Amino acid sequence: MGNPSYCLFGVCAEASVWVGVVLWLAYLVLFLGVRAFLVAGMLRELTRAEIEGTRRRIQLEQKEPEAVTPSEQVVLKHVEALLQQAERTVSWTFGDKVRALCWNGGAELAAWRLIHDAERLAVNAMATSHLKARLQRALGDLSELPPARQKAWKKPLQEALGHANGDARATLSAFLADLYEARDKRFAQVLKLQNMLTFMVFVGLLIGLALAIAGYGPILLAGAVGGLLSRLARVYRGSPKMPDYGLSWATVFPASLFGALSAWAGLHLVAILQSQKIFSLEGLGTLSQFLTPPIALQKDTVPLLALGALFGLSERLLDHMVEKTEELWEKQEKKPEEGPPGETPEEIVRRMQLRLETEEQEKDGPRVTRRMTLDVLQGPGKAGPSEAPRDREEPGSPTTASPSPPPSEPPKSPRDAIPTR
Repeated sequence: MGNPSYCLFGVCAEASVWVGVVLWLAYLVLFLGVRAFLVAGMLRELTRAEIEGTRRRIQLEQKEPEAVTPSEQVVLKHVEALLQQAERTVSWTFGDKVRALCWNGGAELAAWRLIHDAERLAVNAMATSHLKARLQRALGDLSELPPARQKAWKKPLQEALGHANGDARATLSAFLADLYEARDKRFAQVLKLQNMLTFMVFVGLLIGLALAIAGYGPILLAGAVGGLLSRLARVYRGSPKMPDYGLSWATVFPASLFGALSAWAGLHLVAILQSQKIFSLEGLGTLSQFLTPPIALQKDTVPLLALGALFGLSERLLDHMVEKTEELWEKQEKKPEEGPPGETPEEIVRRMQLRLETEEQEKDGPRVTRRMTLDVLQGPGKAGPSEAPRDREEPGSPTTASPSPPPSEPPKSPRDAIPTR
C-alpha cells in the first residue's frame, strides 16, 4: 500500500515528494538571504567604511588644511567628488537590500576603483613627510606585483624616496595605478568565481527539485546531510588560508547540494556495477530494486540511505569510483584480435584466414624441401625414407613418373634444408 497523496493547487503527489519540494525551496530562500545580507551586506559596510576612512586620511595628509592653495583646492574637489560617487554606488537603502537578492558584486568593484582613483589624485596635495612615508610603504607593497613589475618599480621608488619632489609624486601616483590594478584584478577574480558557484547552485537546485518530484527525496536528503557534515568538519578543523570577500560562503553552500547529487549518482553507479557483476554488496541486496521511485523512509532503505550519506560525506568517493569503472570497462572491451580502425568484420575474418594459410605454408615448406633434397642425393628410382609409397600400377597401364610438387615457399632458415654437395 503506497503512501497517502496530498493535493496542492490541483497537483497531487505523495507526502515525501511534497516534503522534498518544500526543503529545496527553503534551501533556495536561505541561499539568497545569506548571499544578500551576509555577503553583499558585509562588503557594502566594508566599502562604506573605507570611503569615510579615505576621506579623513586625505584631510590629515595635507600640509595645512586651513591654508589650501587654489591648485590643491581643485584636486581636493575632484577627490571629494570621486568619494561621493563611490558612496552612492554602495548605498544600502531598503531598495538596495531587495536588489541584493540578485547581487553580483559589480557595485563594490566599481566603488573600490573610485576610491583608488581618489587616493592617487590626493598624492598631489600630500605633505612631504606623508609623501616619504607613502613611498616607504610602496616599497613594502612591491611583493603584491608580478616579479617583472617589482623589478621595474624598485629603483624608481628608491630614487623618488631620496628627493621627494614633484617627480616623486608622479612616480608614486603611477606606481599606485599598477598596485591598485593588481588588487582590483584579484577582487574581480574572486567575484567571478563566486558568481560561477552561484550559477552552479541554481542549476543544481533545478536538477535536485526535479529529482525530488520524481521521488528521490530521501536519497537527496541523505546526501545533503553527508555534504553538510563534510563542510562542518572542515570549518571545525580550520584552514590556514581563509578566502576573503565572502568567497567562503560561496564554497559552503554548494556542499550540501553537491552531496545530494553525488548520492543520487553514486547509488545508481553502484547499481550498474552490481548488475554487471563488477561490484558486489551482498548485505544491501539488489540496489536497482530499492532505487525505483518513489523511495520511502522504511527499514529496508536505511542501508541505502547510509550509503548515500557516505557519497555526500566523501567528496572524492564518486570520482574514484568513476575512474575505477572506466578502467574496468576498458579492460573488458579489449579483445585478443583487434583490427586497425576502419576495418569491417569481413576484412578482419579474411585477414585472419590469410594468416592461418601463411602459417600452414611455413610449416609445409621445410618438409617439402627436405624431401626434394633427399631425392637428389639418392638418385633417380630410389625412394627416400620420407617419400610416400606409390600406388600399385594396374596391368597394361603405362608407367609414368609423377614429378614432386614444387615447394610452396623457400625455407626461411638454412637449417631447415639438408645441405647438398
